[in-house]
Amino acid sequence: MYKPKARIEFIDIIKGLAIILVVIGHTSPNKTEILPYKSLIYAFHMSLFFILSGMFVATSRENYSLQTLKDFLHKNFIALIVPFMIWGAIYMNFSFSNFVYLCFGSWINFAHIHTLTSLWFIVVLFVARIYIELFYMLVNKLKLKMQYAVFVAIPIFFALGFCLPHHNDVLTQNGNFLSYDIAFVAAGFMLIGSLTKPCIKKLVNIKNIYLILLMLVSSLLFIYGFSLTDYTHEFVLMANAVYPNIPAFLFCSLTGSLSIISAGILIYKIPIKKRILNFLGQNTLGIFLVHRHFVVAFLTFLQTNTDLNRLSINTVVTIASLIIASLIVVLINRYAPIMFGKINLDLKKN
Repeated sequence: MYKPKARIEFIDIIKGLAIILVVIGHTSPNKTEILPYKSLIYAFHMSLFFILSGMFVATSRENYSLQTLKDFLHKNFIALIVPFMIWGAIYMNFSFSNFVYLCFGSWINFAHIHTLTSLWFIVVLFVARIYIELFYMLVNKLKLKMQYAVFVAIPIFFALGFCLPHHNDVLTQNGNFLSYDIAFVAAGFMLIGSLTKPCIKKLVNIKNIYLILLMLVSSLLFIYGFSLTDYTHEFVLMANAVYPNIPAFLFCSLTGSLSIISAGILIYKIPIKKRILNFLGQNTLGIFLVHRHFVVAFLTFLQTNTDLNRLSINTVVTIASLIIASLIVVLINRYAPIMFGKINLDLKKN
């Protein structure tokens, strides 16, 4: 059975809140009306995931070599590409041409072959990790001070991600190979996460009143930034490099993420059991891969067979989808953890 690594509880709680936001966002399908809460969530929720991912990126090693790069690629291939291929094959109508589209690694192609479009996150995370690893190798080779180099690299990664052309016409284009442009944006957020990790850890030790104040101020700033762009006709869709207002997107990403981080740490400090959030935070990838089709099924059923209002329907769908997805995740973790990129440690030692 897969043995999980030691966890940082307050980060698991933050990730638990983030995956709940993902599921809530998916209760409003892209092709229907753009609900206000969807625009709010999409303005920052994936940026938050990349910031949290960046907190676990190793910033330095004793040495870098071709072997360390190979080890890095092997580890991330198992953790990300293996589940990507498994779930991509599960959801799509299998054929050689569809397999090629899947391997191309763009959100548009995933939609074209009717597989899980959420797979874009895994592809982008994999490529972004490679960008950062190569960046760290370069910094180590040039013997630069890491902190200063990261400060310089963040705007460069963002500039590349926003300025590189993105072929996002669904009818005539296939998107960009491995979503390489979006991965630069993701890498920028991951470097922010890596850079601010010590500060975020210090928030655990401050008084609750200051955490509440930080959460309120960051939330107000987020709402202000959100108001700078009209999201009634178009919302942020990082999966397809859609950023209606780039400065507002960056501002909302940082302030919205800080708001959820503050809320997560505040919940962590409250002396109550937090098993549900801990579980969700420890299994975000599994929930991410499993929940989408249950959301669609529950939405279709409730909209067709009940007279509930939209808020009630979406609340029920969110809770039901999280419960079903969690049960499936438990089973997969127990009997087929490789589906989530988890290796049986005992077998690996042998």
